[in-house]
Amino acid sequence: MLTFDEIKASAKLITTSEDRKNYNKAVQLVNELSVDENMLEDESRLRFLVVALFQIFKKMFSRGDLKSKDQLAEWCRQAYETFKSKLLSITADLSKTTSLGLDCVDIYMQLIEQESVHFASREDAPYFPNKTLRCFIEALWKSPIKSGPKENSSGQSENPLLLEFVEKYYKPYADVQFYFQSEFNQLLKNSQYVTTQSMSKWLATVNHDSSCTSEGVELEVYVPNPPQIVESVPKYKSLLEKNWLLMVNGDLSLAQYKTTLLVLHKRIIPHVPNPTRFMDFLTDSYNLQSTDPNAGMVPVLALNGLFELMLRFNLEYPNFYQKLYGLLTASLMHAKYRARFFRLMDTFLASTHLSAHLVASFIKRLARLTLDAPPAAIVSVIPFVYNLLKKHPSCMIMLHNPAYVTDLFMSPDQLEKVKSRRKAYVDPFDDEEGDPEHTRAMESSLWELASLTEHYHPNVATLAKIFSQPFRKVSYNMEDFLDWSYDTLLAAETSRRFKVLPTLEFETFDDLLDEKSENKKPFLPGVGW
Repeated sequence: MLTFDEIKASAKLITTSEDRKNYNKAVQLVNELSVDENMLEDESRLRFLVVALFQIFKKMFSRGDLKSKDQLAEWCRQAYETFKSKLLSITADLSKTTSLGLDCVDIYMQLIEQESVHFASREDAPYFPNKTLRCFIEALWKSPIKSGPKENSSGQSENPLLLEFVEKYYKPYADVQFYFQSEFNQLLKNSQYVTTQSMSKWLATVNHDSSCTSEGVELEVYVPNPPQIVESVPKYKSLLEKNWLLMVNGDLSLAQYKTTLLVLHKRIIPHVPNPTRFMDFLTDSYNLQSTDPNAGMVPVLALNGLFELMLRFNLEYPNFYQKLYGLLTASLMHAKYRARFFRLMDTFLASTHLSAHLVASFIKRLARLTLDAPPAAIVSVIPFVYNLLKKHPSCMIMLHNPAYVTDLFMSPDQLEKVKSRRKAYVDPFDDEEGDPEHTRAMESSLWELASLTEHYHPNVATLAKIFSQPFRKVSYNMEDFLDWSYDTLLAAETSRRFKVLPTLEFETFDDLLDEKSENKKPFLPGVGW
C-alpha cells in the first residue's frame, strides 16, 4: 500500500518530467485504487490517490499521449480506461455516503470535459463523449446508497451521489441534459430500468424547473464545443416525452404517483410535443381507487392533468362527473390537497349548462360531509355551496322549499297539511348512489348547513348563518377560504380584538375536584373521583 508521500512523488514525477518511462508508475497508482469496506477506513489516502490520478491523466491529455496512434498511446489509453472503470465501480458499489464517492462523481465529469476536447476528430471539432456519460448513468442507477427518510413520502431518491450530479452538472448545463435524455432513452430499452427504484432516481433528476425548455431559464454548456444538435428543442422534447412515458407506465409506488401528478401539469405537459399521450396514464391514475383501496389522493391529483388535457386539447373523459362525484369522501376533507381539489371542482361546476340534479348532488354531498369535517374544511365548503346556489338558482329549492313553508294567508287545513308534511319528512337523498343524476338530492334539503349555525367553532357558526339571510352577495372569492387550517383559525382568534372584555372568575380555587384535603378549596365541592 502506497503512502501519501509515495503517491505524491510518483504523480509529481509523471506530470513534471518529459520522460515517458515514468508512465509505468501511473499503472501502479491505478492498480492501487481498489475499494472495499476495510479500505474505506483509509478514505483520505484514497481521495488523494484519485485526485493525483486525475492530474496525471489530465497531463497525458494535454501532451496528446491518449490520442495518437502509436503503441505508447494505446498503452496509456488502456490505463486511462482502467481508471475510469475504477471510478465507475466506486460510484456503483459504495454502500454508504463518503467524500470519496462525491469526489469520483466530480472527477468523472471532469474527464468527460477533457474527452470532449482531446478525443474530438480534429481540433475544435464539436464533440460530446455520450458513451462515457451513459456508463456514468448506469453506475449512478446501480448505486445502492440508501436514501433519506423523505423518499417514503415523496418517492424521490435522495442518493447523495445522484444529487451531486444533478445539482452541479445536470441542472446548470443544457448539453448534459440533452445527452442524459438521449442515453437514458437507450438504457430504457432494458426493462431493469423501468422499476420503482429507477423511477425514484428519475424523479430526483428531472423534477425541477431548470429544464432547458423552461421559460426564463438560461443554461450554459458544459463542454467547450458541443454538437449543434443540443440546440434542437424539438429533439430534446421528443426524448423527454419518450422517457417520461416509459417511466410512468412502469412500476410506481403511491408516493411516486403523487409526486408525478403534482408536477405533471407544469413540469411535463408544457415540455413535451404530444401531451395527449399521457391521457392513458392520467386515466389509470384517476381510476386507481377501483384497483388499489390505498390509492388515497391519487385520483384527486390526477384531476389537474386531466383538466389541462380536456381544456387545451378538447379531450373527453367518459362519466367524468360521476367519477368526480365519487371523489367527494370524508378523507378528502382532511387531505392537504383539499384546496387544489376545490379550485378544480369550482371550474368543473361553473357551467350553467349542467343538469340541476347533478349540481344538487354535489351540493348535498358537500353539505353531508360537513357533519364530521374539521372547521378549516367547513370554512371552504360553506362559500363554495353559496356560489353554486348563486350560479344554479334552480337548486335553491333545497334551501327554501315552498311546500314546507307556512304563511299568514293559509287556511287551517292548509296549515295542517304543511305541519303533517314536516313531521313525515324523511330525507330522500341516497348517499350510496354513485350516479349524481339519480341521488334525489333535489328532493332533499340542506338541513346539514342549518345545523352548522350551532357549530362549536364561532367562525363556522357565523359563516353558516349566510344561508338564513337574503342572497345579495354576488359570490365569494374562494381564495379567501381555501387555505385555512387549524393553525390559521387559531391565529385569527388569538389576534382578534374583543369589543367587550370577557367576564373573568374573581374567586381563586386550589383544585378543580374535591379531594377531601384540608386547607384546600375545590371549585366543585363534594365532587371527586
